[in-house]
Amino acid sequence: MKKYCAYSTTFMVLLGVLILCVTLGISRVVNHLAQNEIKRRFQNIYSAYSQALMGTVAEMYGDTGCYYSTDKNVKHDFSKCNEFYNIFVRHLELKKYCEDKALKQGCIPQYQEYTAKPECQGFSAFMINNYDDAFVMVDGSNIIVYNEVNKERKPIFAVDANGFSKPNKAGEDLFTLTIIRNGNGSYYFHGNVSYCLPVKKGGIQNLTDVYK
Repeated sequence: MKKYCAYSTTFMVLLGVLILCVTLGISRVVNHLAQNEIKRRFQNIYSAYSQALMGTVAEMYGDTGCYYSTDKNVKHDFSKCNEFYNIFVRHLELKKYCEDKALKQGCIPQYQEYTAKPECQGFSAFMINNYDDAFVMVDGSNIIVYNEVNKERKPIFAVDANGFSKPNKAGEDLFTLTIIRNGNGSYYFHGNVSYCLPVKKGGIQNLTDVYK
């Protein structure tokens, strides 16, 4: 009887370990599939936003007045960012706009974490939730424009590829796009898609990570 009980206990322990391993395995597979879906969505968004950027550049006759310059002889320009964003979103399918109080007005979700860097105050919890303007797209994604306290838009914005769906976390479904103008006058988004966001180890930081 004791031997039977010992075998039964051993069996139950092994069964428990097996169930745990299967559960963890399924969880990893589900997380992997979810992350791949987010990457796919971001790839589509990046393509659409790149086309919208080119369309905006053309509509503004090659000078958007809203960019960071890689040319030492050309200064960064934020003088026409308001006009730039108004034109930029017209090249996308816009569903809703929040001039401020984006969280309260339902344009963005609550994020797991916000930046605490003083030099990145435009993406702090206070600024994102209360001050930054946000655009909601028809596909469910959203744009959060980086603003300074004087309501000055900058050539950088956050993109939530998932919208209100989880994980709502930097480096997983929340990224940044920074508008760059090079010495030849060409515009593009910087390869660092995590600038001013609190991305944890293992999260997506560069555009190349999205295509792995």
